[in-house]
Amino acid sequence: MVPESSGAARRVATSRPDNDPGRSSSGRPALQVVPSRRRDRARSRLVKYLPVVMVVVALLIVVGGQAMLANGQVRMSRLDQQLQIAQSEHRQQELNVTKLETPSRIVGSATAQLHMVHPSHVTQLPSVSLQKPLPAPSVTPGATTATTATGASTTSIVAK
Repeated sequence: MVPESSGAARRVATSRPDNDPGRSSSGRPALQVVPSRRRDRARSRLVKYLPVVMVVVALLIVVGGQAMLANGQVRMSRLDQQLQIAQSEHRQQELNVTKLETPSRIVGSATAQLHMVHPSHVTQLPSVSLQKPLPAPSVTPGATTATTATGASTTSIVAK
């Protein structure tokens, strides 16, 4: 008791050539593997939480970078303080050396501690030119003296 209209539709469907790949030879649609809903759920969770995870990771990287910068600034300020201390010590030592180099202090130390005296007169030595060589000295043999108690004789040389 099938209505006639449905039978006519079957005949039309079977009379067509089977070019449709989605249909089987019996006229039914071909079976397909239905994707698992678990995969869909996992994929939807991944799509849903991936941006959140990326933002959290980016924020952690920024916080780590800020911590490294702050650590570097603390180290730089400590080094700057050490440099300023070293520079002030160097300036103080230069001042001490300058005070020790004064001629009045050297003369006072020489006379008081080393018991040196001022000379009665100062003899200036003549200047000698270093560009031209000096003439060779003329040497004349001198008289020999008598031997000493040790048996060695001495000879004197006089330069003109």
